[in-house]
Amino acid sequence: MNAPRIDPRLTAAQLVVLTLVADGELANREIDAIDRHRIAELLGVPRDALVQAVADHCKGLLANEVTRGAVRVLDLEHTERLLDSITEPALQKLTCRAMLVLAKADGRISLSEQTLLRHALTRWGLTLESVSAD
Repeated sequence: MNAPRIDPRLTAAQLVVLTLVADGELANREIDAIDRHRIAELLGVPRDALVQAVADHCKGLLANEVTRGAVRVLDLEHTERLLDSITEPALQKLTCRAMLVLAKADGRISLSEQTLLRHALTRWGLTLESVSAD
């Protein structure tokens, strides 16, 4: 039996959440940027769903008993599953654009944010220039 297909827009929201916490911090400027840049609207998800995804992800990180006190913010296998489940090129581009905006929101793009963004761009065959244009 096939598992139910998750709405790709919600998957995009999860990738945005990964970007927010990739550097191990959840800065107020990043949260403010969600509203300022209308990220939820851009991705086509309710704002409440995006905020709930942030809360759920952080709660999951803290509750993960496998790490025994250490928090593993980025899980490559999980990230790749998320990336692979978004197949629509327009949503891929919008997701990368949102990730870039939020990564820059706190005034610097950390190495982990760069790694996550580069991985998404490579996996989807996009360039930073194509995502930044428009």
